[in-house]
Amino acid sequence: MPTYLLHGFRWPRQLVRIHIILQNLDDAAAEWLVAPKTTLALLKNFNQLYPECMEHLMRLRFVEQYDPNDLSASASQPFAYVADMVEEVKLGVDIDEIRGRGLNNEQWTAIMELRDKLAPEEKVGWYIVVCGDEERAVPPGFIEDERSSEGNASRLSDAASSQQAGSEVSKGVVSGSKKVAY
Repeated sequence: MPTYLLHGFRWPRQLVRIHIILQNLDDAAAEWLVAPKTTLALLKNFNQLYPECMEHLMRLRFVEQYDPNDLSASASQPFAYVADMVEEVKLGVDIDEIRGRGLNNEQWTAIMELRDKLAPEEKVGWYIVVCGDEERAVPPGFIEDERSSEGNASRLSDAASSQQAGSEVSKGVVSGSKKVAY
């Protein structure tokens, strides 16, 4: 599981969803910001909305926390991270060395301004984040081509109605008789 030391702020999931909806970002997935299309859509959007901030945040990244072994956690964590400095921690890391690289005044001001626009209640600081699921694969049986798209839709419909709709579907996608959360 990759572990990161990062400098930035937490972006509450509810505010992520609101931003994506209000900005009409069709290619963005609010539940998984590290997906390549989502990252690209958000960075492009930020460059349009906040060019003065993005000018100084050339290495801006989104990081998700996730532990696939924690079965009590929901598929979506309560927030994602927006970071201007990210360092993957392999076996160990000298935190003072990484922090010592520092931020210039323009970068510090830009991340503070971006935080004020996206998540004004959150603090900018250093975080350690574990992400046990960086590359989410498409669950088996959900790769649709022209021959199988109707079959998948039919299986989903049958499974949802046979499971009394609601409870299983609200927690993930129902595939046959097992629930797949992503």
